Amino acid sequence: MSSAPFESQIELDREIARLEHDLVILKRRRNALSPVSRIPPELLSNIFFLALRFLKAGGVTPEKLDPNVTKQAICAVSHHWRETAFTDPKLWMEIHVRDSTTTKYLDLVSRNLRENEEVSLEAHNIMKNYHAVLHTLALVKSGKTRLKRLIINAWQTNVICNILRALSLRFEETATLELSYRFEPHGGGIATTQDIAAVFPHIRELRLMTMGLPNTLDVLRLPYITDLFLVVRYRFAREDIHQFFNILKSAKHLVYFTLFIELEATGAIQDDVLWSTAVELPRLRRFKLDLLDSTLLLALLKPLRFHGDTEKVVIISRDTRKPQLSHSIVSTIILAFPHRSAPEIAKVREVTEMNSGEDLPSLICYQVAWMDRQDHSLEIVLPVLQDDYSSSALPGKGLLSLMDSGSWMLNNVQNIGVAARLDIPSWECIARTSSIRYLSVRVWHLVDYFLQTLRGSEEGQGNPHNQAQIISPFPALLDLEISMEKLKTSGLDIEYARALAQALRERAAGAKRGEVRQISKLVFVWCTSPLDRETRALLSNVALKVIWRMRK
Repeated sequence: MSSAPFESQIELDREIARLEHDLVILKRRRNALSPVSRIPPELLSNIFFLALRFLKAGGVTPEKLDPNVTKQAICAVSHHWRETAFTDPKLWMEIHVRDSTTTKYLDLVSRNLRENEEVSLEAHNIMKNYHAVLHTLALVKSGKTRLKRLIINAWQTNVICNILRALSLRFEETATLELSYRFEPHGGGIATTQDIAAVFPHIRELRLMTMGLPNTLDVLRLPYITDLFLVVRYRFAREDIHQFFNILKSAKHLVYFTLFIELEATGAIQDDVLWSTAVELPRLRRFKLDLLDSTLLLALLKPLRFHGDTEKVVIISRDTRKPQLSHSIVSTIILAFPHRSAPEIAKVREVTEMNSGEDLPSLICYQVAWMDRQDHSLEIVLPVLQDDYSSSALPGKGLLSLMDSGSWMLNNVQNIGVAARLDIPSWECIARTSSIRYLSVRVWHLVDYFLQTLRGSEEGQGNPHNQAQIISPFPALLDLEISMEKLKTSGLDIEYARALAQALRERAAGAKRGEVRQISKLVFVWCTSPLDRETRALLSNVALKVIWRMRK
């Protein structure tokens, strides 16, 4: 039997292989001519790195987003992209583990890690595959890389406990640890700080979702802690309040502290003397309390005393059932700042993403800052009563709890921005502040309570809330900015500008000689209609300079 056909088939296979190889080379040469292939490798690798953090519209990250899938997709696009990805260590310095992650893929990742490289491990939604987390930690340790950050998010706390207690390694270099869970079936709580200290002895930043506060001894086991973030998923009791203050006093190196409590406190705590002495916080730079219970928030706030070096304080109460306590919370916060002068800058805005519904009290954010240290701020988010003035189609939100006349929070403010629909008493309180030079207002309606307040005593007399008549509102006001962003209908901005000109004219006419200043600069932003000559003339009669900025 002849072997010629067999030999011809071999030759043909060789020729096909040669042609396929040439075709691959030609395709690479063709791809190299495309604009995307001309991007410098260092820029392309940065784009790959940012793609791992791709966000949906609105800034919300999808829970099921797996960066490993993104990496695999990048490597499958072209030879050039694959080579760029594999030669860039930054793309692999963040290791992502899911329940579906295989050890084969993790071995591939580990081969791209360089010695002494700083890496982070993020394990999300782990249900059963905690062995993949252990395998990755072992690879990191054996590859002589340095684990700087570890994040473990599991469905149950026992998964996290199993990981920590199964580790026989010590990660001396790890600085950040975050442990959280979705469900606690037994109520046993998350792993103790003793488990954490055994594996990560030099932790500086610790973020825990926990069933209870760590006790003082637990905190002392982690002597290098500077940043402590606690999410508590159980009801606070009296002993927990004492533990809270003990933690603040015992952690000598604590610089950043955040506490979020998801449930209400247990028992009556408003009548108890929970802590009799002041708790000085001279080392803290940033401090945040976010609670669902206003009564508990008051108990935690009363002893606290912040010093002049504190950069940012955020106090949040989501207790919409007890908005009447907002006044007490503000008074307590003011007492917590005995070393700071009254702020000169303020912003008021609605916190719409936290609102529970149209018929419930709203949350308002009041933020203040200082001219000499604008990097320092105090931010308060509190529930306020909804205006129930039935004859008005423009309901506002009461902010009197924050805006008491002569309050430290307002009495020295020179620059204030209002991006909230406030009621008349709140606007009157702002208008009585004699130090305000610059005012920014967001407009929602053609006729609003701001315009009524500008007109002074002639307007709002039929409103039962209008207890204090204003003769000369905003006496020192020089610059006024009006944002038309919320006015969607074309032409309403022109009508509002004319109404504002009329209100400013009535304000000037109702004041005594020299009692109010003429507006120096009047600025309109986010306008939809061009400013006509007649409206400009009306505005020029009440302001020295008029600026009209159209929407882009």
